[in-house]
Amino acid sequence: MSIVKEINCIYLPTTNTENAVKWYVETLGLELMGPVHENQAQLRIPSGTSIFLIRTPKPTTLNYIEIGGTEQSVLTIEVYNIHNLFNKMKNNGTFVSPIEDNRSCGLNFYAYDPDGNKLDIWGGWPSK
Repeated sequence: MSIVKEINCIYLPTTNTENAVKWYVETLGLELMGPVHENQAQLRIPSGTSIFLIRTPKPTTLNYIEIGGTEQSVLTIEVYNIHNLFNKMKNNGTFVSPIEDNRSCGLNFYAYDPDGNKLDIWGGWPSK
């Protein structure tokens, strides 16, 4: 039996807390959990997981390069309507990759928040 129950909080770096909050609320519909402080803000995903946006003194991201040379993200966000979100993000100027069909794993695309954190946007498991 696993000791770990769930992931409760994720911490993402930002250089502008208010700008990042605006993007996550307007683009992804996350709920702001209290006042925006200069150095941090807490957002909530409906499943209960919190995303904390933590101000850093200089630009940094949580992206990393895997052994094959591909930039990876640390966060996959499952969304209800991947096509609508893709179009919304693209029309709002967010950098997005093309939607990929990963067959049995479903559809996904990559997007970057205002600070350059790479997000894996996933449409969920495909219907059978």
